[in-house]
Amino acid sequence: MKKKVVALLMTAVMAFSLAACGGDGGPSSSSGTGTDSASKAESSADASTASGSEEASGGDTADASGDWISSSDVEDDALPGENDSRAFEKFDHVVEVHYGYQVNPVDTTLPDGDSVDDNQYTRYLLENYNIKVVCDWTAGNTSDFQQKVSLCIASASLPDAVIAPNRNYLVQAARADLLSDLWPEFNAYASKQVKEIVETTEGRAISNATVDDVFCALPNITVDTDGVYVYFIRQDWLDQLGLDAPKTVEELGAAAEAFMAAGLSPDYAIAGIDNGGRTYSNFLNSSNNGYGFDALYQAFNATPGYFLRDDSGELYWGTTTDEMKEALTVLHEWYEKGLINPEVGTTTNGDNANNVKNGTCGIFMGPWWSLGYGNGDSFKNDNNANWQAYPLYTNDGEWNIHMKDVGTTYTMVNKDASDDVKKAIVIMNNVLVRDESIFDTSVAIDWYPVRNVMAATDECEYEYDAIMSVIKGESTVEDYQQGGSKFNGLYKNLASDVASLSEVISADYDGSRELAVTDMDVNTNNGQFNRLYAILIGDRPYATIEPDHKIYSELYYTVDGMETYWTQVSDMEDQAILQFITGAKSLDEWDQFCSDWHVQGGDQILELVDEFLAQ
Repeated sequence: MKKKVVALLMTAVMAFSLAACGGDGGPSSSSGTGTDSASKAESSADASTASGSEEASGGDTADASGDWISSSDVEDDALPGENDSRAFEKFDHVVEVHYGYQVNPVDTTLPDGDSVDDNQYTRYLLENYNIKVVCDWTAGNTSDFQQKVSLCIASASLPDAVIAPNRNYLVQAARADLLSDLWPEFNAYASKQVKEIVETTEGRAISNATVDDVFCALPNITVDTDGVYVYFIRQDWLDQLGLDAPKTVEELGAAAEAFMAAGLSPDYAIAGIDNGGRTYSNFLNSSNNGYGFDALYQAFNATPGYFLRDDSGELYWGTTTDEMKEALTVLHEWYEKGLINPEVGTTTNGDNANNVKNGTCGIFMGPWWSLGYGNGDSFKNDNNANWQAYPLYTNDGEWNIHMKDVGTTYTMVNKDASDDVKKAIVIMNNVLVRDESIFDTSVAIDWYPVRNVMAATDECEYEYDAIMSVIKGESTVEDYQQGGSKFNGLYKNLASDVASLSEVISADYDGSRELAVTDMDVNTNNGQFNRLYAILIGDRPYATIEPDHKIYSELYYTVDGMETYWTQVSDMEDQAILQFITGAKSLDEWDQFCSDWHVQGGDQILELVDEFLAQ
């Protein structure tokens, strides 16, 4: 079985290599694939039988063994808004999909009368595909959602579909025999575009979604830049005070002090995490850590929360290092000076985000999307709020970034779901990937049911270059449309994004200087301002500057035996790190914290991981 799995993966990788013009240029994580087998390669029936009908499967889309059907062997998908007989088929009867979901309790984009399972996205699915989604339950924040998923696993009461917050939940549900084998439906009905995206990961996405030889979830695949952390700052405030953009931690702290002294940030200048957040991404959640301090840790050559190897090849934990202590010392000093929210780690309902949006906090950290998508209200409140993104360098002038896993979440499907429901969930994912760019995203795209993003790993950088080439007159909008000389369906939003440039970017801007908010119309009502701001400014550092060091965790998920120790040491670590920042725990106790981490289970975890990686 494992030999067949390896052969299947190699076939998929070779197909990708032949079809593509190249990858993202970065090294692949050795741990994302590990020894966990890549997919469920065999099934007792062919794809058409497992999925309902030979006609629906598009004929010979999959062979009897269920081997991977490469995107190069799949005919083109139907255009956005259209259906085809395979990846975008409309059912001849209504298929209900029950799901559980996390909803944003402070989101105001949903029109009056709409709800989590009755909105523009759910109606689109019903009208075009006869897929009716029914939300069985919701949770309002991350910790509540995680708890709800855990309870559903423990009580064997998963809905048809729910997102696993990380791979631990997937493994628990799979080993409790709660999940479907999705390989037949995914292989037969995943759109060509989805398959192309999967192939950019060179087997890692399939491997991550596989537990004990069974492909049991749709994997989340996010852009590499989701794990690249930079800092965001009010450039208009810097200009007002005659300050250059900070490059080092010391310069960033000085800018924060200047903002407060000038009364621009009356309460605090640097936003931090809210209640339940973590000040850095870890190996289990390696991306999208908004309002954390990842950019600062990296500037001290610290990579907390990752499994790393030293020069001698010995495995160690990235949190328990001298460099991490140095970073925490500065964060504590900032806290004592009042530069950081005094209620960091305890505020609720997005209070840090609120101060950014209302224009009283001028610095925060996060990945590319945090700027534009993540602080949209700050532009509505002040059309001239010129937020810019920058790397934070070490004192030696180097830019370190820790690299994320392929993706961190998974769409789990209940083992009792019917074939129609499983097929519907695959189609829902196809629709999300293909049609996201044509939706009116003035209604937050997060209202799309069971939204679990799939994107080519280099999508943002590719888009940045393409959009700037149009702005500079080096190419045209038509070049990137369907049938144009530069059209590439792998980059699902590009055609729409370049087509919307004239709505968002001033005709006077020619790309000869850095883009500013005053070059854009912040009041476009289709969400395109937020997206273009995120790409052209939020992702500009990673799109235009080569990092000096890309740091990968040796592992991005837990292995057998870790659960005995992980919860205890993880909770202890999260609590202690926050206490070091606020002063509730003195940094004189750092050595004791490191010792406690090792004694209370850290040594056993390192041993288990080392043994796993050596297999």
